[in-house]
Amino acid sequence: MFRLTAVSINHRTANVEAREKIFYSSEEIREISEKLNSVARESMIVSTCNRTELYMIPASTPKTHDELYRLVREGKKLADGEVEVGFETYEGFEAVRHLFAVASGIDSLMLGDIQILGQLKEAYNTGVELGTVGSLLHHACQMALKAGKRAKAETKISEGAVSVSYAAVELAEKIFGSLKGRTALLIGAGETAELAAKDLKPKEIGRLFIVNRTLERAKNLADEIGLGEAVQLDALSEKLPQAEIVISSVGGSGYVLTREMVAAAMKGREINPLLIIDIGVPRNVDPAVRKVSNVFLNDIDSLNMIVENNMQMRRAEIVAVQRLLDEELNDFMKWYNSLEVGPTIKMLRDKIERIREEEIDRHKGKMKDADLQIVEEVTRSLVNKILHEPMTNLKNAENGISMVDRVKMLKSLFGLDEDEKS
Repeated sequence: MFRLTAVSINHRTANVEAREKIFYSSEEIREISEKLNSVARESMIVSTCNRTELYMIPASTPKTHDELYRLVREGKKLADGEVEVGFETYEGFEAVRHLFAVASGIDSLMLGDIQILGQLKEAYNTGVELGTVGSLLHHACQMALKAGKRAKAETKISEGAVSVSYAAVELAEKIFGSLKGRTALLIGAGETAELAAKDLKPKEIGRLFIVNRTLERAKNLADEIGLGEAVQLDALSEKLPQAEIVISSVGGSGYVLTREMVAAAMKGREINPLLIIDIGVPRNVDPAVRKVSNVFLNDIDSLNMIVENNMQMRRAEIVAVQRLLDEELNDFMKWYNSLEVGPTIKMLRDKIERIREEEIDRHKGKMKDADLQIVEEVTRSLVNKILHEPMTNLKNAENGISMVDRVKMLKSLFGLDEDEKS
């Protein structure tokens, strides 16, 4: 019997505050591993900002779903009622399919999330290092990673920007063709600006100015991403003429960029366009900036349209990903069911051989040695010929009957389950 169980606390069952309380750091996973090893034959914890999941094969007595959740909660030293979260559970092959869905990104808060595959691989490597991952979870994780890679390579589930910050960078890349060597200017150093900066860095931009009211915060962001020059907001007009891409995301009322400031920055560089992307709410950039020659202004509404179009494209790919996951799950089930074939064949051969030997022992007193040798050879050959076709069919598991059903049928017909118990 396939006894894998998964308990999942995720973006559907708990709000962000509750998920933060149940999040496991690498060190906390190490701390709970000894406890898990005492109650589980195999186990693995996957913990990200949007989910904490425990996959477990019990060592002996199966655990209830509440007991598994209690294990997760106790590992965080959370008392009853201290954190209000719901959880989902998956049993057997459905737990494996859920793992595949997580790896593919279709179970993520951000549909098609490209980070989850790396996070899952890290969780698997930690389990291997701690000795909590055995052969079954090893195979499940390897196939999950394969499924995730296939989903990203064979479908569009991860294509197109689905965050406003990345949509801004994607838009800039479409306009300029490549951002390599370009000069970008960020106005703001908050969460949105941080995401935009992190999305810009892999594009190999040449220079990055981070302009903010608080210079220290701009410096901290530049240090965190390892790129950028911190600039006081008062000095924005000095840096603006050097920029080719401006992304603005600051709070407060009033325009940070006016038509006059942009027009002044464009003097002497008319052949070099300026892309301004305003993702501030309320807007940071005066709409009249659009009237300045060779300046292209996009606001958050146009970016939200890009994001929604990309999300619709990703949603349309879910069915294709699910078909792919079904293929991988079918392969996993074949692998698992094949584990039962070898022992079952041996049990059947041993039983037939035992019957053959018992019958020969009952009659060998009536036979001469030469006759006994002939009977031994004939009965062994007969047993091999009788078993050959059933054993071949058992291994192939075709004609609409699964391998696990064939194994169950064979054990029932020949009483092999009773032999196992005796």
